[in-house]
Amino acid sequence: MEGDGGWLTRLWPRVPAAVADDLALLRVARLKVVVPILYATLIAVVLTAMLAANREAHWAIRYGMPLAAVAISAMRMAHWLRPSAAPVSAQAAHRLVGRLYAIAVPIAALCGTWAAVSWWLSEPGQRSYYPMFMALGTLTTAFCLASVRGATLAVLAAGIAPVIAALLLAGNRMDQIAAAIVLLATAFLARLILDQHDQQVEMLTLRHRLQRQAMTDPLTGLANRRALHRAAEEHFALGGAGPALILLDLDGFKPVNDRHGHAAGDALLIAIGGRLRAHAGESATVARIGGDEFAILLPACDAESLAMRASAMLAALAAPFPIDGRPIRIGATAGLARAPDDGGALLELLRSADAALYAAKPRRDASEAVAVSALPSAAAARPRRSRAMRR
Repeated sequence: MEGDGGWLTRLWPRVPAAVADDLALLRVARLKVVVPILYATLIAVVLTAMLAANREAHWAIRYGMPLAAVAISAMRMAHWLRPSAAPVSAQAAHRLVGRLYAIAVPIAALCGTWAAVSWWLSEPGQRSYYPMFMALGTLTTAFCLASVRGATLAVLAAGIAPVIAALLLAGNRMDQIAAAIVLLATAFLARLILDQHDQQVEMLTLRHRLQRQAMTDPLTGLANRRALHRAAEEHFALGGAGPALILLDLDGFKPVNDRHGHAAGDALLIAIGGRLRAHAGESATVARIGGDEFAILLPACDAESLAMRASAMLAALAAPFPIDGRPIRIGATAGLARAPDDGGALLELLRSADAALYAAKPRRDASEAVAVSALPSAAAARPRRSRAMRR
């Protein structure tokens, strides 16, 4: 988690970009449970403390500041209790967390200032109640908001600082001892909050790593069949014509293993995957779905564009691959399929592309030298539907 930002990064580690959205969603799920309870408790505590305030205090101190905090809390509680038909998106979660800073911190500062001023104006026998109210209220608030590291620490500082300053600067010896105890409790809670944040990030990072491994071909680092299915589901969910598919099968891969060894065969597969990914474009999903079989899932496109993309993929494989200091050439055949003509789901597209591919698959003797074959005209596995290309 630590970057190269020195001591500041070690003190305040950045959230890895890979888990930032998941962390925001986790925070909002937690806040939806505790924030309405927190606001209800805050309203009850502030109203009770307001009624017990010094009657000689100015109306703005006795009523204005606490009622302002109550009004803001009531509006925010109603907002958090409002039912939502759609699940919260990652972008909305980030906005909610950001809004928490802008609302919770001013409320804490308002309550803390009110408690400090009320302590200053109250009679000596009643002074101890205000720091107690504020300390308990702020620590409870911080505990409820603990899933949001920055906002929690800001609330602690804004709520506790005014009261602590009043006790240390104008209080007696017992007031100063009480302030020191509150500071120790605040520091302990802050440490727990930072530890909880680190644990959340570590948990999400581990989950992200496991999910990525489950969606990745371990040899080439490309997407696997499961990831290809998920990408296709996302394309079909967008509506419209649906995605297109290029199914690539290598020609003469077995002789590479036989002549150069399996290590060279694995290195060749890795190099082929890298070359396909480099030429497929960011909008494509490149997957290894079999031993020497690859699939490129593309956004919706017409037949001519799909044929051009397939030709470019085959051309990308034409140059020899330098494996262990030896140039190795490999041939490939491509089967093409488009939604909705060739199917309305990935399995249907795979069947259509597979049928087209094997209709044009070259019949080679296993002992034939590995070479790039010439690109023939497209062969139809099913008339007017799917096509195949070969290099």
